[in-house]
Amino acid sequence: MKCHYKAGFIIVAFTLIVSSIPGGASFAFYQEAEGEEMTPEEYEAYNEQYNAYIAATEEQDPLKRGDMLIEFLEKYPNSKDFESYVLAAYEQLLVSCSQNSLYKELGILAEKWLQRNPDDLQTIGLAASAAIQLKDDEKSLKYLLKIYEIEPTVDRALAVAQYYDKLGDFEKYVEWCEIVFTYPEYSVDYTLRYNLVQRFLEIKDMARAGTYAEKTLEVLDAAEKPDAETQKKFRTIRRYCYHILALNLFEQDKFKEAIKYFKNALNNEKYQEGFYYIGQCYWRLDPEEAHDYFAAAEMMGGPLTKLAKENKEKLYKPLHNNTLIGIEKVHKRAQAILDSYPDSNGAQKKTELSKLN
Repeated sequence: MKCHYKAGFIIVAFTLIVSSIPGGASFAFYQEAEGEEMTPEEYEAYNEQYNAYIAATEEQDPLKRGDMLIEFLEKYPNSKDFESYVLAAYEQLLVSCSQNSLYKELGILAEKWLQRNPDDLQTIGLAASAAIQLKDDEKSLKYLLKIYEIEPTVDRALAVAQYYDKLGDFEKYVEWCEIVFTYPEYSVDYTLRYNLVQRFLEIKDMARAGTYAEKTLEVLDAAEKPDAETQKKFRTIRRYCYHILALNLFEQDKFKEAIKYFKNALNNEKYQEGFYYIGQCYWRLDPEEAHDYFAAAEMMGGPLTKLAKENKEKLYKPLHNNTLIGIEKVHKRAQAILDSYPDSNGAQKKTELSKLN
């Protein structure tokens, strides 16, 4: 025996109920043409699902509502009448928690949903948002990695790198910085590379600091000519990078090559340490050149002044009957060396040695 139920009555009744639910919308579940027949068993099943859905959507506690919606899907996995609406209700629940800053509830609900739908990008994004707001760095990283896996972008790669750094995994941070560098936006960016130079210096890894010093210089060399203030900043960075490369060569006893890089550093910005280390290099190659550069370091002033003066005299005396007679000539040549390099604004002053002797 079949029973006749008017689809229109069911639609109206449901509309009246759902419209009273906060955040609810008017939906028509039963969309069979009016006059189509349902068996008592079909109607009973439909009514059971309908009541279960209404009970879930009327639940005010978001966590309980989420559990009831998932229980519905587990109990009625093939519900052609209600499944799409249950899915929409859960999605709306997640969005509502996000909009109302219920981040703890959002995180729990999102995790439960991802157990059923692990590649749901929108839910992963909401889960990441909740973790970030709750300052759960490990979960934030987990979800950001998943998002990047599904839809990689440079901003997401950078965010992953930053979270690895925040969590203290420096090697992973470096690895993800290298991924960031593969994107066009960062192929011409020096700041992240220069940051790695400084970070490797902090852990006294001079070799890898040198690697990123070279990469920083490559980017600066390819950059368009900046304004005056930025040029000044670039000169300081270039000096710093060339100094690191020079120190690496110095420590390998490659003194001629080191002198070249120290001079490149000085050509960008005059600094005492550069003159001092050139003196150290020449000490192994040509003592007379060495005392001129130690004198230049002494005359420039700074933390190495006393040591530079001692080294200058230690080299000069054996060449001049163990006296300092004539040392003023060394000072004049040292002044010429100082004048041959640019000042802090990049200007260069040349002094002729013939006028100093």
